[in-house]
Amino acid sequence: MERNEFIKSLGLGIALVCTGSCMTGCGSKGEDPAPSPGGGGGGSGSVGTKVNIDLGSQLLTVGAFVASGGVLFIRTATGNAASSFVATQALCPHQGGTLNWVQASNVIQCSLHSSKYTTTGSIVAQPNDGGTTSALKVYVLAVSGTTLTATIS
Repeated sequence: MERNEFIKSLGLGIALVCTGSCMTGCGSKGEDPAPSPGGGGGGSGSVGTKVNIDLGSQLLTVGAFVASGGVLFIRTATGNAASSFVATQALCPHQGGTLNWVQASNVIQCSLHSSKYTTTGSIVAQPNDGGTTSALKVYVLAVSGTTLTATIS
């Protein structure tokens, strides 16, 4: 093998290895194990694996909902017991659309393709774009004073 051929083959080999590594790292779409904690949506944000909202200023009436820190909080009954609320992931597992509570039909609905879910996370209706979705993550709730806390992991 001549020097020129060797250098060309070496360069091609390195390029293939680099391309393969890049494609492996960037090419897969994994399941997000938990919503990304943030402070958006008017809540007090998240601390570690918990997301909190203030019941003194949010979710004051049955049917009210708010998204905070990747969690959709919904008031389903009166009173400030944990059983009066539901917390699910805030984004649709189909394509990441915003989820909203539709009190009139008692479902959580995606704003992008109208997937529908129960408050237990079960699928009521698949997306209207012909795709499929999966059940929603539902989080454990606790109430301390006027703070509602969802444990997201």
